[in-house]
Amino acid sequence: MSKKEIISLILLALVIAYGAWNWFNRSYSHTRAEPDLMDTVVTISASSKSKNIGAQIDSVFAFMKSFEAIFNDYDSTSWVSKVNSAQGKPVPMDPHAYELLCLADSLYQLTDGYFDISVKPLYDLWGFSRLGDPDFDPVPPDSLALQEALKNVGFKRIRYNEKRITLPKGMQITFGALAKGYVLDQARLFMEKLGLESGQIDCTSGMTFFGQKRAQVVGVRHPRAGVQAQTIGSFKIKNGSLSTSGDYQNYFEHEGKRYHHILNPKTGYPVDGVFSITVIHPSAAWSDGLSTALFLLPPADAIEALKIYPQSNSVIFYQEQDKIVSLKSMGMKELDWHDE
Repeated sequence: MSKKEIISLILLALVIAYGAWNWFNRSYSHTRAEPDLMDTVVTISASSKSKNIGAQIDSVFAFMKSFEAIFNDYDSTSWVSKVNSAQGKPVPMDPHAYELLCLADSLYQLTDGYFDISVKPLYDLWGFSRLGDPDFDPVPPDSLALQEALKNVGFKRIRYNEKRITLPKGMQITFGALAKGYVLDQARLFMEKLGLESGQIDCTSGMTFFGQKRAQVVGVRHPRAGVQAQTIGSFKIKNGSLSTSGDYQNYFEHEGKRYHHILNPKTGYPVDGVFSITVIHPSAAWSDGLSTALFLLPPADAIEALKIYPQSNSVIFYQEQDKIVSLKSMGMKELDWHDE
């Protein structure tokens, strides 16, 4: 056999080996959206070695939906609804809810009581859950009604442990500022257990990424872009989570003033002067909770408070002399932040 023939055989063997390697290590990618999950649109993109990746993603959606039986405020059979209707009686604890109660407690302490999951009576009084109902005409509630609702707000009066929870009679809680992020965390873990190589979950106000080989560019919505998809800045994230809280997400206008759903639990009124906060954190539950918690603080205090969590970063847009200005944590430079 000539030298040329030997070289040809070696090259052929390499080509066959490379083809075999690609065959056995091939991946399939797929994206699906669920339009009515956690009261929003959830989109999952993933890569897998399995041809059944579509079925795998469907199982992730089913897994996420199972949490509605725990956290859905407006499902009378959910765990949180049973707690809210217990009229001062103890209710057996749910292990997932216990994790969120501990997180809520931490954020309550961080913000000196401004982050408070017992604001549900205030939220319902403002009618934010009814926005979009053609028979509902939103107006600010009567100040006396607000004062009455405030009597039932106060996280420190909740008694809970790993076995049970007891709310004072008249108090109600909501996990609206935490549940989506927590479910994203649980869904990401579920996807990894299924053997998915990489993926991302997008629930509009929050995202989580895992197994990514390249950093993804994420745009931050302009808080006054209206229905347009205009962004006010962007950054890069490889793996981890992010959440945005904004005064444009759930609001109504009355006599030229905007009233949004992020309420000060000490006054009963929406926070004034802050437009949006985006938080990046390894955990989606923490990014979700922190984005709301920091919204309740003055921007400078919020950035200072975030220093407790060294793996976190944030960008805050707020009003200063009738202009939209921003304040960013130092780490946003490393995330290649760009103003637009």
